Parts: sequence; structure tokens; C-alpha cells
Amino acid sequence: MFINKIGMKKTFIKYFGFGTNKDLDMMVHMVGRSDLVGEPGKLIGFDVAIQKSREMREDIPETSPLKITPRQLIINNWGPDFDMFVSVPNPNGIAYGTIWDLTPEEIELVKEWEAVDYGVQDEVWAIAIDSKGHFVQVETQTLLRSTDKIDRVIKGADYDPYVASKRIMLDLADDVRIRYLERKKNGIQ
Repeated sequence: MFINKIGMKKTFIKYFGFGTNKDLDMMVHMVGRSDLVGEPGKLIGFDVAIQKSREMREDIPETSPLKITPRQLIINNWGPDFDMFVSVPNPNGIAYGTIWDLTPEEIELVKEWEAVDYGVQDEVWAIAIDSKGHFVQVETQTLLRSTDKIDRVIKGADYDPYVASKRIMLDLADDVRIRYLERKKNGIQ
């Protein structure tokens, strides 16, 4: 918790971002705040992986604001050949990314971008190791179902966080954030 310039307390949640979410530019566009604080981290017990749109879930969860499958949602936005970063549980795995300090409202924006309510991934609490070697509880996304498929696992910290054009992804992140905030302002799920 910290006190901002106008004396109001803000609570932060530690969020582990992998894939594009390890990149400052993406997080700024996703949550709409430029003074984000983050540090390199390792998520214990998970691998970073690539899931192709054709491998995505085909059931519609009750929480979905749209009554389409996660697979169709991604195909509609990115096309049938899109590769998406996901994480998958692996007791021996280490996923590399960034540990961000986000407000609860910013976590909701991340969940919208990651299409958690739409069933694309699952929200979990996990343990990460920060840049000083300390264990930190973090919120992140993963695939939890034994039926979830992936194309390949990404090893190491030096992977390109963008699986599509960076500019297109940043512009879409802005659009998703603006549409979500407008729906919320109007009381629409």
C-alpha cells in the first residue's frame, strides 16, 4: 500500500505477467497508467507456452459476457492462425516474466484483456521469485484443465513477448480497455 500525491491510500496486488504482459508498453496500454512499477520475476511451477487458436477451449462458460466459445473469440479478433502466450502448470517449470504492482481495478482490466471471464484462461494465485530472490504471492493466468492443449513450451527469459505486430496489439489493448470501462460505466457486464 502507498499514499498517492493527493493523500489517498492505494492497495496494490502483485501480478505476474508473461508473454506480452511482461512488457511495460503492453501493460501501460492495457491498464492506462504510465507510471507502472515492475521487476523481473520467475513464476514457480508453471511453463510459458504457446497455444494456437485451433487448440483453444470450445465450451462457453457461464461467466462469459459473449455467448461464443473462447476459440471463436480469439479467431474473431486475431484470425485462425493466431499464437497466444499461455501458462501451464508444471511442478518442475519456471516461467519468466515481470512482477507488476497493480490496483484491483487494473487487475480487472488485465483479466478483460486475457479474456478470463470468456473462458480463455483461468485466474490463479501462485508463488513467484522477485529480482531480489524473495518469494512473492502473485495473481496470474493459466490453463488448468487437463484437456487444455498447447503447441509448444517456451524456455528461458529471452523470448520475444510479441506474437503479432506490437503496434496492432497495443492499439487493441487500448480499445479493449476503453470498451470495458465504457461498459462498466454504463452498468453493462
